[in-house]
Amino acid sequence: MKWTLKNIIQETNHKFLNFFTLQYEIKQGNITKNYEYFLASRHDKDHLYALIKDKRPDGVLIPCYHMNDKGEISFIITKQFRPAFNDYITSMPAGLLDENDDVFTAAKREALEEAGVIIDDLELICPPSPTSSGFSDETNSIVLGKIISFKENKLEEFEDISIKLVPLEEIMKMLDDPKYFFAINIRLLIKYLYLNFKYEK
Repeated sequence: MKWTLKNIIQETNHKFLNFFTLQYEIKQGNITKNYEYFLASRHDKDHLYALIKDKRPDGVLIPCYHMNDKGEISFIITKQFRPAFNDYITSMPAGLLDENDDVFTAAKREALEEAGVIIDDLELICPPSPTSSGFSDETNSIVLGKIISFKENKLEEFEDISIKLVPLEEIMKMLDDPKYFFAINIRLLIKYLYLNFKYEK
């Protein structure tokens, strides 16, 4: 098949998220058909990934770890109310990039603002990658950070986030407890981190 993007219609005009109709022409052999696809995006019409192929991520997920004197590893776990689910989601610190950010600048800022931790020894463990390619053009990166000190977090007015430093072994048990509602990417990230720290750190 050959897909050709012919037109983009912006259906809404909101501050943080908008809905678009993508109109495609699809050729398969001698047959040409028109096809519409629907997209949610943080970007405006002229800056959709479909047009500019921008590899800069929209946001960054920040697993923040602490190592005690015995070499035991703990991570910051967050519990945040998400209106789309009308429920609290168990996760890790994360945030959006500002206009002039790189992922490391954003990771340090968001870790401090959301979790109240200063991090260093940053490591990019996932480059910009789609988060929900069937629904949105959003991409996120993952930056691992070592906690070097604890401060006070600075949440925005309607951010409802609690944080807790949890040993990695306990976090693994939380994955099987139905009272913790983890996103699929967080579940996989925790398992990766467990193997990474168990065998490499």
